[in-house]
Amino acid sequence: MLLELLLALGQLVYEAYDEVRYQLYYKHVFHRFLNRKYLYYSALPKALKSKFLRLVRDHYVYFDFVARDQMKLTRAMKAIIASAASQLVLFLPDTSLTFFERIIVYPDFYNSRITHKLHKGEVNPGLKTIVFSWRGVAEGLNRPDDGLNLLLHEFAHALWLEHKLIGHQYEVISPRWVAEFESYAHREMPKLQNDSAHFFRKYAFENMHEFFAVAVENFFERSSTFKAAQPELYRILVHIFKQDPIRFYASRTK
Repeated sequence: MLLELLLALGQLVYEAYDEVRYQLYYKHVFHRFLNRKYLYYSALPKALKSKFLRLVRDHYVYFDFVARDQMKLTRAMKAIIASAASQLVLFLPDTSLTFFERIIVYPDFYNSRITHKLHKGEVNPGLKTIVFSWRGVAEGLNRPDDGLNLLLHEFAHALWLEHKLIGHQYEVISPRWVAEFESYAHREMPKLQNDSAHFFRKYAFENMHEFFAVAVENFFERSSTFKAAQPELYRILVHIFKQDPIRFYASRTK
């Protein structure tokens, strides 16, 4: 009984310390940085910024960040990566993206140890690892309206794989809307693959995983064009992520 009380007291003390540290440090540091550097956060309504910052802090301390090839991985870089994860799961269950534990960052494109090909990024569920090249990350951030965003692309892969691998254990994304997405994709992918004017790049039609990842990139970066071209698919993604970028984000990006 005494041990249980001591453990409970220790937990309360830790939670109080964690909250104080968040309020006095993380909240202000992340806000000052992201409000200038991360477009999604800058454009969020004020009421949602506090929730987003907490998610960024949670991902920042949860993931085991590992630098490769003598790269200096700064706190600002880690905050940017944590922000992309938070962007996808802002309205999803707290359990989303908790399957993956480690994030590896290379300074430039790298030779994958799995495919032995040059990569910008990849997801390895066996090692519970997500890999990025910082060059690829920076290119995506520097062009925020071209539908190419390495952070969103790889985190979308991670979210999809997490749902498929262990979605039966806890909720990741809604099974109903995943089924709707797959049904739509199976109908439309053959048509879109032969449409040279389609705004999705051809890589989207490799398989269901890539179709989802590319759709997510466009959902956030080219929302209005996406909705005009594929309104049903856009609507499905609104339900999957429980947010509409056009309503509270894309209209403010100017």
